[in-house]
Amino acid sequence: MRTSASVVFGVTGQTLSVRVPQGQPTSATVDIYRNYSDDTGTPEFSATGTIDPVATTVSVLSGGSQSDPQRISLASTTGIIIGREYQLGEAGLLERVIPVEIRTGYIRIRYPLLNDYTTAATFLSGLVTAPVLDTWAALVGKLSDLTDQSPDYRARWSVTVAGVVVIAYSFFDLVRSEIRQSVTMDDINARAPGLRDSLPIEYRAEVGRPLIDTAWRTVRADFAAIGIDPNAVRDDEVVDELVILRALRILGEGGWRPGGLDIAPYLELVTANYDRFFERHFAVTLKHRLQQQVGADFARGSDLRRASGFWRK
Repeated sequence: MRTSASVVFGVTGQTLSVRVPQGQPTSATVDIYRNYSDDTGTPEFSATGTIDPVATTVSVLSGGSQSDPQRISLASTTGIIIGREYQLGEAGLLERVIPVEIRTGYIRIRYPLLNDYTTAATFLSGLVTAPVLDTWAALVGKLSDLTDQSPDYRARWSVTVAGVVVIAYSFFDLVRSEIRQSVTMDDINARAPGLRDSLPIEYRAEVGRPLIDTAWRTVRADFAAIGIDPNAVRDDEVVDELVILRALRILGEGGWRPGGLDIAPYLELVTANYDRFFERHFAVTLKHRLQQQVGADFARGSDLRRASGFWRK
């Protein structure tokens, strides 16, 4: 899933990335623009992309009809990274797969394969990365305005795949500090005893990380719905609590509930818990400090404002 990125002010060696679904690129460049300008103006900066080199073939028949449909035998596993998306294809068939385990000569993926693949099948990465210009990321005047939840910058990628130029876009903000959740499976298990031992199969290999990441993306979307940029929030505990409550709601929507409970009342409970917490802290009365100033104002210490109560419809 595509998510708007955050580039951190003053930090060197950062990169932007984009996934190309059409196949593995042979070359790529990127131009960075303010999001309110068009692609014909002068870029903020430009860079040459680096292609993820993973490109190998299936070594033994793998697929949905095999004894382990989550296993893909490969000629090489060099460079493959757990949690990264890859493309498995052959003769018009194409599946996007995510490794959760890497062994000698094979990998195991998050979900079972739908099709069978012979030794003619290819396993490729479509990931392209490009460096952020360090001097640009250190300019105070380039900091994003966090009163607007829409990203301030647009990356226009020009990528060549099989001789054809493909244009792709990604988006990001330049922020003083990126807000991240720090929830673990133990945090969620503490609210739903027994969860860790009864995780749905698609979450087990990564100890619930896909569930937590999905919950965080949903929380970010809920912030955007009421006009709040997540990077403006300055209360880690509240953010983590939202992620925990949203993860429990996702599990309930998927049919998981603690032993002995019926799913309908449990789903109603976890839905109400999340909605009530979000409304109390953000949607009805905003009780938490938000970073709202950029540039020189931040340097003078006027970045934080506590909003008074307000009602949003």
